[in-house]
Amino acid sequence: MRASSVFPWTSSILFVPIVFGWPAVVLSLALTFSGIGVGRWWLTLAGTLIASPFLLYVFATPRIGWFAAFVGASYLASAQAVARSQPAYALALATPFMLLACSVASLVLLH
Repeated sequence: MRASSVFPWTSSILFVPIVFGWPAVVLSLALTFSGIGVGRWWLTLAGTLIASPFLLYVFATPRIGWFAAFVGASYLASAQAVARSQPAYALALATPFMLLACSVASLVLLH
């Protein structure tokens, strides 16, 4: 018996990315920017670790895979900037992930 006959909503190609991918991206952004706001490096690091599956998925794409490696490194460096009490740098280092997530979301929604 196929899973799509038991759970008809799983036959859609968008089911897996919407349920498993995008909530993690939103949670990652919330944790990271909350960590920057309150000055807790471990909260920012938790947001970075939650974003790693999304970044690995984007890294596997041929067109923007190189950019995902840069974004992952800068996202991880934002936790280090929070640990050194430099919230402006942390915000600047976390911004590429937000831009990447918004650009991938626009690609998903427009196609």
